[in-house]
Amino acid sequence: MKSCTVIGRFVFSAFLLIYASKIYAWGDDGHRVIGEIAWQYLDAEVRAEVQVLLESAGEGSLAEASTWPDRIRGIDAYHWAAPLHYINLPREWQGYKPTIDCPPAGCILQAIERFSRELADANRTEMERAEALMFLAHFVGDLHQPMHAGLKADRGGNDIEVSFFGFDTNLHWLWDSKLPAGFITDWHAYASNDDTSPELVAAWQASTPEQWTAESHQLAHANAYTATTRLGEEYYVKNRPVVEQRLRQGGIRLAALLNEALMDH
Repeated sequence: MKSCTVIGRFVFSAFLLIYASKIYAWGDDGHRVIGEIAWQYLDAEVRAEVQVLLESAGEGSLAEASTWPDRIRGIDAYHWAAPLHYINLPREWQGYKPTIDCPPAGCILQAIERFSRELADANRTEMERAEALMFLAHFVGDLHQPMHAGLKADRGGNDIEVSFFGFDTNLHWLWDSKLPAGFITDWHAYASNDDTSPELVAAWQASTPEQWTAESHQLAHANAYTATTRLGEEYYVKNRPVVEQRLRQGGIRLAALLNEALMDH
């Protein structure tokens, strides 16, 4: 078994590579992992239809398409989608109430419901359904990142400055990018190495987006938020299994949503 010191050196080296190459994880590779895992769990009929929609949007794979909603963030025509990447929840949260938890501009749970419906609607144009697919793939991934269900007061950790292995960042970006960077060096190989048991797949796919939100809310406060701002090995070792599980849950659950929306379409 690797010692914590060895793990620390490995993670530190990974961060040096990340900063030098400007490659990020859950913002890019993490979403690709989720998209690729989902692809592996799609029914054959659904996979064929997804491929048609991806080609109509000029995307080569579900993995790459899952990064599209971040790629369009600077485009004026899509500014309306910015609030749909997250949901702000109070520390003492008693369950999802749309009129309380989602502002007029919308939130991630409303977005998942909306784009699932639009994807399944055969009366919509192919391009409308392709965009719904890409939004859905991305937002399911976002919802599994605990800080996307964080507090409004600190903008889901964006306003909490921390030091991680000596690098200055913020708590949200730490979970979006820096934690996955410690163990994802080849996103395709990582996503392909899935050994989730059929029993666990069935359990994860039986849950609802509201339950995924509750999971992220719980993890945000039990694991992500911390009293100290100087973080390193202990924080990484504690939270790596959480990040790995959330990536796999996101992919497996995304597949279930797509199968449901497109089966016998």
